Amino acid sequence: MLTWLSATAQLTEQQQIQKLNLVYQQLRSNYVDDVPLEPLVQEAIIATLKRLDPHSSYLDSEQMANLRQRLRGEFAGVGIRYIMHRDTLVVRGVIEHSPAERARIEPNDRITAIDNRSIVGIALDSIPKLLRGKVGSTTTISVVRRGEPNTLNISLKRDIIESSAITASFSIDSIGYIAISKFSKPLASEFLAAYRRLGDIKSLVIDLRDNSGGAITSATDLTGLFLSKGDVIVSTEGRTNSIVYDKKKDGPLRDIPLVVIINEGSASASEIFAGAIQDHDRGVIVGRTSFGKGLVQRVIDFKDGTGMTLTVARYKTPSGRIIQRPYTMGQGDEYMHDTIRYMHPGSIPHNDTLLFATLKRGRKVYGGGGITPDIYIDSNAVRLSQSVVKAHSEGCFEHTAIDIWDHISADELRANYPTVKQFYDNYQISDTIKGLFIHSSGISSDSLSAPDCSFIRIMILATMAEHLYGGDARYYIYNVGFDPMVRRALSLASDTEEIERVLRGAESID
Repeated sequence: MLTWLSATAQLTEQQQIQKLNLVYQQLRSNYVDDVPLEPLVQEAIIATLKRLDPHSSYLDSEQMANLRQRLRGEFAGVGIRYIMHRDTLVVRGVIEHSPAERARIEPNDRITAIDNRSIVGIALDSIPKLLRGKVGSTTTISVVRRGEPNTLNISLKRDIIESSAITASFSIDSIGYIAISKFSKPLASEFLAAYRRLGDIKSLVIDLRDNSGGAITSATDLTGLFLSKGDVIVSTEGRTNSIVYDKKKDGPLRDIPLVVIINEGSASASEIFAGAIQDHDRGVIVGRTSFGKGLVQRVIDFKDGTGMTLTVARYKTPSGRIIQRPYTMGQGDEYMHDTIRYMHPGSIPHNDTLLFATLKRGRKVYGGGGITPDIYIDSNAVRLSQSVVKAHSEGCFEHTAIDIWDHISADELRANYPTVKQFYDNYQISDTIKGLFIHSSGISSDSLSAPDCSFIRIMILATMAEHLYGGDARYYIYNVGFDPMVRRALSLASDTEEIERVLRGAESID
C-alpha cells in the first residue's frame, strides 16, 4: 500500500498530480471493463477549468481551429457571404479578390447544390464545411440566377480568404468613421489603409462595440498609432513576470481628434485600446461600460488537436486600473449574465479606492472592472415595438432585400443614384417594397408606431444600399439615420472644442 495516500496525509502539489495519474493507470490496468480514457480525461479537464476563472476553458479540435483562424484573420474558402432564404442558400455578397469575385458570383444568386449535393433545406451551420477546404482544392456550385434560363455550374478553386477586421469605414462632413470587429494580427496595417482612404478628415470616430478582442499584439500595435513615444499602452502582471508595453516612437495618428465608442460587448483588446486612449487623455470614450475582461489567456495545444486557454496574467491600464471585473471562482454562468455593467455609471456606487486619475489632465476615471465611458449613451433611447425588434433579430430585413432584387433592377438604381448619399437623400420606398417587408415579417402595418416606421425605412434603405454600393454604405445609412451612439459620437467629433472640454474634465458623464 502507498502510505502517502493514507486518510490523514497532506499531499504535496506533485503528489496530487501523481494521484490523478494513478487513477487513470488503475482504470487502464485493473478496471473490470474496457473504458475509453479520452472522454474521461476531457471531462476531467473541463470540470477542472470550470472551477477557475470564467475565461480559462477547454477547446475541442474545431474550437481550436476556429480560434487560430480568428487570430490570424484568414481561412481557406471561396469568399461568399450568404443566408438561408426559404430553404434556399442565397448569396448576399462576395469578398474582394476572392475566388467568388473572380468567378463573377453575384448577390442574390441562389446556390442549389455544392459538389452535386443538394443543399435545399440543409442546416445553415453545415455550409462552411462544404465551402471551405484546403487551399487549391476545387468545389463546384450550382447557381440559379435571375435572367439566366438554365442553372449555372461554377467551379471555384479555394484560396486564402482574408477576413478583414475593418467592418466599415466612411467619412461624412470631414469626420471619419471606422468600425473594428476584432483584433486580428494584420489590424494596424488594415486600419491605416482604411484611414488613408477616408481622405482629408479633421477628426475620427472608432467604433469598438461588440468587439470581443483578440491578440494583445494587435491591441498594442493599433493603440500605438495614436500615442507618443514613451507612453505606456498596457501592463500585465502574472505569477512569474510582469510586462510593460510602451511606445518606442511617436504614432502617426497621435494628433487627430478622437472619439471611441464602446459597449458591454467590448472586451479584452478593445478595453486595452479604450483604456489607454482614456488614461492618456488622447480621446473621448462614449457609449456604455465595457465587458470587463482583463485576464490574459495563454493558448495551450494538445497533440490531438484540442487545447485550452489558461489565464496567466491580468491587464492593467496605464493609470493602474484593473480591467477585469470581479468574479467568483467556479461561477462562470453568473459572471457572464451579470447585467450591472449595462447601467448608467452614475447609478453604481464606486469605492474611493477605485477612483483613478488620467495621466495628462488628471481627470477622474473609474477602476473596478471594464472601461467606464466619459459620456454615457443609452442605446435604448429610441423605443421600438417588440414585433419590429423580433423582425430585426430574425433577419427579416435581409430576406426583404432578397425579395426586392427579384422585383427591381440594381443597375437602374445605380444609374439614377450614383452615390449612397444621393440614394439615401432621394430614394422613395414604394408601397410594393413596404409590402414585401410586411409579408416577410408578418407584422400588421396598422400596429406600427412612428419610431417603428422610421426604423423600418432606414433598415430597408441600408440593406438595399449594401447591395448597390457595398457594406460601408449599409453602415453609413444606418449610423447616420438611426444609431444613437454613432450620431452622438459624430456630433462630438465635429466639435473639437467640446472634445477639449471633456478632456479638461469640464464634462464627464451625461
